[in-house]
Amino acid sequence: MINLRAVCRSSTGLVHITRGMKKYPFPVTFENVRFPPNGQLKLPVMPAEPVYDAEKGEKKYKSTKRMIEARGVEEVHTELIHEQYGLAAVSGGFIDSDDFKFLQDRINKNLIDNQFAVWRVDKPWLPRTKKAQGTRLGGGKGSIQKYVTPVRANRIILEVGGYITEIEAKAFLLYLCERFSFPVEFVSETMLAERRRKAEETRMMNKNVFNWDRVIKYNMQNCNSWLSSYDVAWKGKYR
Repeated sequence: MINLRAVCRSSTGLVHITRGMKKYPFPVTFENVRFPPNGQLKLPVMPAEPVYDAEKGEKKYKSTKRMIEARGVEEVHTELIHEQYGLAAVSGGFIDSDDFKFLQDRINKNLIDNQFAVWRVDKPWLPRTKKAQGTRLGGGKGSIQKYVTPVRANRIILEVGGYITEIEAKAFLLYLCERFSFPVEFVSETMLAERRRKAEETRMMNKNVFNWDRVIKYNMQNCNSWLSSYDVAWKGKYR
């Protein structure tokens, strides 16, 4: 905190002496940083496809796109374990092995001493098939082209922490959001706490009696006949 004394000259030529106090923010400390228990600081390699145990009768299988796996909101992995910074999905989507490889290379390149990054999503396990170019219709599904990992809205994809500030984390995480085929945002523990506080404040201060619970309970406008089970479960917020 510094005592400032400034001299201001008005339009009439009079000189005014003003005093003020300028406050500087406290330096960032890393007292409560929690490092990964396994001691691994860099992002590990994500395998391009799952490993099957032939002795147990496991083998590759073809599947539908299973878009339901990316529909709705994540209910478990929505908080930052290390309480620092990370990337979170705004809506549902799929992450393939090329995306994992790109993220691993870029993030590990930017990490320095006493900084770490961890994955918060599963390895690619959902197969994607594609037929060869020029193949006629029919003949069943094509061969497996790649594997993807489905994520739902609000799912934490990865975390970055250690001796790193928010400005440093944003510098190389914000542009990585453009890599995904679905919207992804940068989040911090402060941002998530503020969102929870605002959501609770909105719920407590809400005076509108016509909320989703009341409308569905009393079947207003015969809404139960045209609302889907997803609208009822997620209150119209996610599709």
